[in-house]
Amino acid sequence: MPRTLNPASNRGITIIIKTLAAFAAACAAVPLALSAEPALTGALKLSYSLQVITKALPPSTDPACPIKVLVDGVGLTNLLGPIHDEQSHCVMADGTVENGVFTYAGATLGGLPGGDDSDDSITGMYRAHQVPSLTSELTNPPGGYWLGYGEVCIWKGTGKFAGVINDCPTSSSPGQFFPARLSVDFTTGLASIFGTAVVRFTATK
Repeated sequence: MPRTLNPASNRGITIIIKTLAAFAAACAAVPLALSAEPALTGALKLSYSLQVITKALPPSTDPACPIKVLVDGVGLTNLLGPIHDEQSHCVMADGTVENGVFTYAGATLGGLPGGDDSDDSITGMYRAHQVPSLTSELTNPPGGYWLGYGEVCIWKGTGKFAGVINDCPTSSSPGQFFPARLSVDFTTGLASIFGTAVVRFTATK
């Protein structure tokens, strides 16, 4: 004997179908909402972890930068995702690091497999000093595995980070610095860098 559907059951099924349809429509709209990214405001915490290679240029007679070091590598940040890191700094006669500048460029897909650097970037400055480890070689130039205790400030940005506020030293401000740590193998030039910082943004109208 065929079953007769209860009208109340029909109404329940109709409600469920309408609810699922509304949920599907909302899910379909999410990519559109995410693609229209609002301007960043306030302050955000930046976390970064980098693997880089260092290259020291020939010594210079410039007392402000006796030895210039170039740094290039990749890493992961919470704000930019995977990044390409470019840095340079000066190693002073006492072994301290001054005049450091870094730029973290985000990633975008397209073109060759793996894509390219995106237009979104964060640039900052840094300074540091070297700390010997258990296997450091106290030679000139130094050898073995060393630690670095550094501090960074956020300078500027591009793309969606174009509104970054300059928190590095100026003629009227000492700047705001955040600690960073690194390890470097002077035998190979390979280094790892870790740290966090606060990125502040200008208010939008």
